[in-house]
Order: sequence, then C-alpha cells, then structure tokens
Amino acid sequence: MVNSTLLQILASREDLSDYLFHFTKGKNAFETLEKILNDGKLKDIYTRGCLCFTEAPLTTLYNMFQIFERYDKPMYAPYGIGLKKKSLYNKGCRPVIYGTKEDFETFPEQLQWRCEEYMPDAKDYSWLREWRIKSESYDIPKECIVITKTENEQSLLMKDTGDDFDFDGDIEDGEYHGYVTGSFQRIYRGVSMENIQKVCTFSKAELEKILSNQKVGDVEERNLGWF
Repeated sequence: MVNSTLLQILASREDLSDYLFHFTKGKNAFETLEKILNDGKLKDIYTRGCLCFTEAPLTTLYNMFQIFERYDKPMYAPYGIGLKKKSLYNKGCRPVIYGTKEDFETFPEQLQWRCEEYMPDAKDYSWLREWRIKSESYDIPKECIVITKTENEQSLLMKDTGDDFDFDGDIEDGEYHGYVTGSFQRIYRGVSMENIQKVCTFSKAELEKILSNQKVGDVEERNLGWF
C-alpha cells in the first residue's frame, strides 16, 4: 500500500532525490560517458567490487562542480548517469555506512563493502551521500537520465537517424548562403548543468518538467553548418 503522506513529504524535500547518480572523472569525462552509453552498462573499472553512486540531488550539485573546476584532477566531472533509486535498491544497492575502523571491525564481512571511514575534519566523504551496489557491472535502463556540462553536449549524444541531409539557403548581397540540416533522435532523456544554472531556484518539480517534455525516440532537425 502506498503511503500518501510519505509521498507528500518526499515531494516537498528538495534535499532528497528520486535518483542516484554515477559521475565520470578526468579530462576525458565526456568520452567516458559516451562509452558507457555505447556499452549500455556501468563497469567497475577500478576493481573495487562495487559500483558507486551519490544520492545528492542533481539540483544541488552545480556549485560542487564549480569548486571541482579549480583543480587539475577533480574528484568528479559534470558528466554522468542518473538511475531511479527504487530500481537500484531492488537490485541490492544500499547507502554507505560511515564510521570508524573500530566500528567496522565489529561488522560481519558481508557488510564491509558498504563501509567508509569517517573522521571529522580529516576524512569526511559523508557529503557524497554515497550508495553502492556489490556488482562488477550494471545494465543501463532506458529510463535513465544523462547529465552533461553543456546543452550542446546533450545534442551530441543524440543518434543520427540516417535520413538524407537537407540543403537550403538564400541569396544575400549577390552571394548564395546555404546551410545543412539533419535529423537526430533522442536515445536518453537528459539535463545539462548549463540548464540548471539558468534557473536560480531550480527545484525537483522543474527538473521533472524538463524531463517529462523529452520523449525517447523524438526526432529533431539540427543545423549542421553553413556553406
């Protein structure tokens, strides 16, 4: 039975997210995201025995990525995948347990993969609000959302439909100026950090509005350049 009061509380809390996010890192973060999408799965490339996510709402992460940009090797880049928390939970994904090494020594071995040391003012990753799933890979469902830094990168992730290009133009000052358009199909829903930045009071409801207007399989015409 659905708890209607709980649903109202969750909807009113901007600090709670319906999604868990897995972000890429490094100078080739966008290319890594493309590879994840092409492969159709997340992989445990660091052989940690689990895959990591953050529960921090996407609408609160813009300022964090602004801080990361100051560093040559930031912890994460604004490119990633958002998956429904409920679906991941049903597959065994669980929140990280923060505590001391002494705490963890009392835990059974089957819980160690969920443990992360916490030392106030010295080693504190609790701000990540991390979740983990004990798996070497995880298939990406079509209902995921894709996060990029710019709106243009969202367009780059769309698929060429293979239709013929259209050429059009007009004559101006005695010269012909033309442009090329092509058709591209949406494969995943997504949102960019640029989009979030534009809305100073960005909320979960506004994020859902953006995503609800996107349909997987939608085709758009795109200007491919002038000639």
